[in-house]
Amino acid sequence: MTYFRNTLQNLTRLGARLRRDTGGLAMIEFAATLPFFAAVTIGSVETGNYAYISMKINQIALHTADNAARIGDGSQLSLRKISERNINDVLAGAMHEGSRIGIGGSHQAQVTANGTTSTETRGNTRIFLSSVEPMANPNTTNKFKIAWQRCAGTATHFTSTYGTTATTNVDGVGPAGQQTVAPPEGATIFVEIKYRFEPLFTSPYSNIGKKDLSSFASMVVRDRRDFTQVYPVAGVAPSTCA
Repeated sequence: MTYFRNTLQNLTRLGARLRRDTGGLAMIEFAATLPFFAAVTIGSVETGNYAYISMKINQIALHTADNAARIGDGSQLSLRKISERNINDVLAGAMHEGSRIGIGGSHQAQVTANGTTSTETRGNTRIFLSSVEPMANPNTTNKFKIAWQRCAGTATHFTSTYGTTATTNVDGVGPAGQQTVAPPEGATIFVEIKYRFEPLFTSPYSNIGKKDLSSFASMVVRDRRDFTQVYPVAGVAPSTCA
């Protein structure tokens, strides 16, 4: 009987000690709240990354249009001639500006053709650089054309949404309500960028997944430019879109 009484007393004292001991409480609380904090942290980081990349693509489009609107060889007293080298320099600058977001990189894509799905390597980015010009001077019909177009980036599966050099006799170039037109006897540079966004994490805590981003910008050519052609340069390959 004494044995059972002592055992009961020992158990009672043990229970009292356990009630007073909160040493493992923080660990239990941490384990319970870990999924919530993980979701908040990963979601915040992914949202910030998506916002940064979207902003960067917009900036590159604007800078590229601005740079292309300024190029040309010659003085202010003559029509400035643009060459394939000038255009290549602008596109190289755009690719360099986007190096930190992998604009020149690649990704693995699932492609289905003829009922068969396979994985292929695709580029991340395609930049379309176009010169929008009047159909005629004077432009009595108020119609426009893409006089020339050059491209950069290895994402050749992307095509321009707003036209190619076959685009003629249109009201403008670009999305409805924001179409780019050209001034009389002038031109406007139109830039379109398509980019494959890849999230930092593959996680159920973020609803931002893989997606194609696009951006566009335009800038009027300020200088008097020779619009008869893009002049070739020996040893310089044009950055064609083919």
